[in-house]
Order: sequence, then structure tokens, then C-alpha cells
Amino acid sequence: MNHVLTRVTVLMPFKDTKVAFFREGLNSVFSQSSPLWNLIVIYDLSENTGTLEVLKDLSNSDDDRISVHKNESNLLTGALNTGMRHAKTPYVCSLLCDDLLDKNAIEVLYEYINGRPDIDFFHSSRMFIDENGKPISSVYRARDSFDLSDFKNAGPVKHLLCWKTESAMAIGGMDESLGLHGADDYDFPWCMAEAGYSFKAIPECLYYYRDHRAHYRLTTHVPLETQIEELKKIWRKHGLTEEEIQQQIKGRTSSYLTQALYLDEEDKKRKERENASATKGWRQRYL
Repeated sequence: MNHVLTRVTVLMPFKDTKVAFFREGLNSVFSQSSPLWNLIVIYDLSENTGTLEVLKDLSNSDDDRISVHKNESNLLTGALNTGMRHAKTPYVCSLLCDDLLDKNAIEVLYEYINGRPDIDFFHSSRMFIDENGKPISSVYRARDSFDLSDFKNAGPVKHLLCWKTESAMAIGGMDESLGLHGADDYDFPWCMAEAGYSFKAIPECLYYYRDHRAHYRLTTHVPLETQIEELKKIWRKHGLTEEEIQQQIKGRTSSYLTQALYLDEEDKKRKERENASATKGWRQRYL
């Protein structure tokens, strides 16, 4: 493989999820229409036999585009920072281990990167899929324009996220004091925007976000109380007043934050004791 031509590394942070989801995510990279990609899988400790087998196979692969690294810090932010430190390409993009890339994602990214080398951060349209990979939404179009004030109410930059490694590291990478909710696709783009970096929306749908319940995912299996506290950290960091924060909490707890399966740690323990079915949890009504 000619690494001189390879400009994008896919960073896949891995924490225990359904092994089939993990394999499907990996296959969405391996089956790209363009072969010009690198892949770094960043893992946390796991005792799952299936997971360990996949990681072993990846580590023993003779494909020099693939590498595996242990998370050198903590949480999702630490994993992505670990990946950026090991990446040898000018751009990286993130693929969560239970999601999928469109088969043309790398090829399309190259078209935009080559056409706009001045851009620091690309973000694409996306679609939601269920546990079986079936679409459960229409395409959510990437926002063409936004300003800093838009970050107060919602994250205007969503997956697929692709950014210049050098630009991200210049601001210290992702904030490792965060990581349980909103750190990668909310706080990080906000920080990049505050630093004056440029963004470009990609209208093509390059990312498939898997909405599932039975297996661990940050947006569902982290208790609501914890997610709210993480959001408060982000808002305070970016200068929102306490009044603005309370307004945001009120709006979000009546909308997408209701996807959390547990209210707090005690509620989580109780439901686990009762073997409550996570699959019957609330699912967002997609457009």
C-alpha cells in the first residue's frame, strides 16, 4: 500500500458492545470503494472472548493499514486522543464501534479534501439504523452554515466527523475531563470552532448511526443524571450562564435525553436486578 497517497486514518474507539456490531463496523472500513485508508482500533480492557478474538485477529493482520492500540488514557476522549497520536496521516475520522461507514465514505472524503485543502473540519450527512442495520430515519443533512452561538442549543456538527490531525492537536486534542456524553461530537467541534478553524458540510450520507438498546452505548446506558452533569460541564466550559443551562436541561430532558435507560445509578442497579428489558426503552422518533 502506498502510504504517501493515504491521507485519512479511521479511528475506531472500542468498548464492549455486541461483537457482531464490532465486526460489521470493521467490515464497513475493509469494504471501502477506495483502498486508501488506515485504521486504528483503540480498545479498553475487555474480558469478552469474542471481542478478544477480534482484537487478536486485527493485531496479527498482515495488512499494514491496520493497527491496534490500548487506550492510553480514559473514556472515549482518551481513546480518540490516543488514536490521533498514533495516526500518520494528515486527516483522521472517527467511527464508533457499533456504527457503520457508507461504502463510499473514504472516496467522497478524498474528493472534498482534495478540493478544499484549506478546510480543517469536514462533517457529513447521516442516517439512523436499527440493530439489524435497517434504516429507521431519512437522511439527516449536514448543516451548511452555523456560528458559535448555534452550539448553545444543539451540536451543529455531526458524524461523519473528519478533521486535520495537526489542527486538533494544536488545541490539545479532545478534552479528557469529559467523555461520558457529548465530548466527541459536541464539545470538540465547539472547541475547534472557537479556535477559528474552518468547517465544511458534506451533503452525501457517509455515516450510519446504530440506535440499539440491548448492548452498551453511551447515549442509552449512561444514566440520565450523569449525562446531564456532563452537559453542564460542557456548557460552563463554554461560558453559558446558570439560567441558560437550566433552560437547556429543561428542553433536552423532554426530547432526546429521554433515550437514557436509567435515571441514576440506583435506578440502573434496580433495573438490572429486576432484569428489565432494555429493548423496550424509549426510541427517538426519527424523521
